[in-house]
Amino acid sequence: MTDLSFADHFGADRDDNPYWNESVWFSFSIPERRIHGSIQYYFRPNMGMLNGGPNMWDDENHFQWNCLHYQWSHLQGLPEGAEKFDMKANNSLSCKVLEPLQRYKIDYDKDGLTMDLIWEAIGPCHELHTTDPGQKATARFHIEQPGRMKGMVRRHGEDYPIDCFSMRDTSYGAREYESLACGGYFWGIAADSSFHALCMGEAREANCVGGYIMQDGEMASIATGKREVLEYGEFGPSRVSFEATDTLGRSMQAMGTIDPGLIFTGYTDHTVVWSLAEWDWDTVTHWGDNQEFSPAERFRLIARGEEQLGT
Repeated sequence: MTDLSFADHFGADRDDNPYWNESVWFSFSIPERRIHGSIQYYFRPNMGMLNGGPNMWDDENHFQWNCLHYQWSHLQGLPEGAEKFDMKANNSLSCKVLEPLQRYKIDYDKDGLTMDLIWEAIGPCHELHTTDPGQKATARFHIEQPGRMKGMVRRHGEDYPIDCFSMRDTSYGAREYESLACGGYFWGIAADSSFHALCMGEAREANCVGGYIMQDGEMASIATGKREVLEYGEFGPSRVSFEATDTLGRSMQAMGTIDPGLIFTGYTDHTVVWSLAEWDWDTVTHWGDNQEFSPAERFRLIARGEEQLGT
């Protein structure tokens, strides 16, 4: 098995590119209430910067100014002595390694929202080896890992107990988005199986360029796959089908129902429709999400009705 213990730390082969990026992301959700959220931050160490924070939304309000919480903080100074998973940001978000590659503690207290959470792995890390040149250019190293998030989120006096399936990822490399195209980054997790996929393209059908299937305790990379959008919502897919075959020859077919999501504009050069997703794979519900991304100008044209989804 490949030793990925270095993934808890900054990339050892960092060059002097100002856009060198070290990213961290965890998901959390309350599916029965259609509540979803992300805890994401990234370092630009050659700029001395740290960006990011937690966001939380439901299926009724879809923008940073009316979702449940939005704290994507740009231009924070790099905390002195920070490690990739051992840091406290200026906006109060903190992360600490409890057990390498297995357990992480996440805390936050700002603007009426507090978080007291622990993420624990339920599967191994999977290194994403994408075949897409644009994606290759944005991350020299990238892993996903299925897990479970537990703890408490409190918002303006209301408690939100968290006990959910959760994906995390981390990456490093020079991240310049000029070459970024359209696509979907999505996943689903159940007690005994999970999957993750990256599909590229703006048409109804898009080919999978990376991901994994985990079944019967064994994880393997996706060899071929395809996503088809069956129905669109206002800004992104609302119902999709996904089929894939992994390097062990195992095949899967899943149907996904995708909530309207958060229109995430934290990246100024592209827009993400970030949604809770419910997947039916072999009659088993897999909870996850769908991150539908496109260049910002294309999204503006779609939002203005000057361009149509799926064309």
